[in-house]
Amino acid sequence: MATPHTPQGRGARFTRRAAAALAAATAAVVLQPGSSVLAQPGSVPSQALASAPNPGKKWKDLQKRAGAMEKDYRGSLEILGDAQKGAKRATAQAARTRQDLAAAQVRVRRLAAAAYMAGGLDSAPVLLGSIRRGGSVGGATAMEYLARDNTRRIQGLARLAADAEQARGAAQSRIGQVRAEVATLDRQRSRVRRLLAAYKPQTPVRQPAAGPPAGAPATAARSPIAGSTMTARMRNVLLDVDRRFGPFSTIGCYRPGDPQDHGSGHACDFMESTGGGMPSAAATAHGTSVAQYVISNASRLGIKYVIWRQRIYDMRSPGWRGMEDRGGITANHYDHVHVSVF
Repeated sequence: MATPHTPQGRGARFTRRAAAALAAATAAVVLQPGSSVLAQPGSVPSQALASAPNPGKKWKDLQKRAGAMEKDYRGSLEILGDAQKGAKRATAQAARTRQDLAAAQVRVRRLAAAAYMAGGLDSAPVLLGSIRRGGSVGGATAMEYLARDNTRRIQGLARLAADAEQARGAAQSRIGQVRAEVATLDRQRSRVRRLLAAYKPQTPVRQPAAGPPAGAPATAARSPIAGSTMTARMRNVLLDVDRRFGPFSTIGCYRPGDPQDHGSGHACDFMESTGGGMPSAAATAHGTSVAQYVISNASRLGIKYVIWRQRIYDMRSPGWRGMEDRGGITANHYDHVHVSVF
């Protein structure tokens, strides 16, 4: 049996040292020094990587500010909510990619060590010479050695590293968008307070299931209404828009359980097509006219915001803004004009 003092024992010691050096060098072959994704597999706790995608005190504080802002602004801030959802999705993807990268780094290091051990001492002069000269295995030497069986895995690790860096950048960008939205809304608080003072809160009232709301002329509403519980302000908007632009295939208003304005009687959808289909060119032009009319008369009607064709115009932060892709024609408001009131 070889002992530490025999040539065989010294060779085994060198073999272990070379394998460890090669394993450590593997990451350097495929990852750029200084990259944020160079953390060793054990440096980021698995619980943190897999946790809900709100890492860090700054992000939590940002969410708290956003929640408080919705109270001050009396109701949902759709553009801010969209930005928050995008940031959560991007941060979750970044965490998953970091997990995959950490696991891949472990596998490749193990494969590198196993490949060297399986090769015996045949390659020892090259590897050990590299160790003696510089204390580590050079990138070219490691790649040449690993090319036998593990090139594909090394390339995969490089791709994962690039994906992790891209996902991290995307998450930072999304969080930056939330920060910018919060800052913009924060600067407008005084103007919004004056705006809100003009529109006192109203309680929704249940109306007949079909036909015009109670108290309105029989000919006032020509479109079928789905969900007839709404505030007096929303009822006034419905009648005004339907009288000028109707009939619509449906005007969808109250939706029980909806956490946003449809659930509180403060919103209606003016449908421009049926069955979730994309509206015709004429119907799209009609919807654009409806949206513009509501925006132009926002002060008189008490409009809070309008959503049309994946864009939102919020009177509390005026101007058309693009929204996150929610995954469908109806979800992205291509087939209906959404109108919310204060």
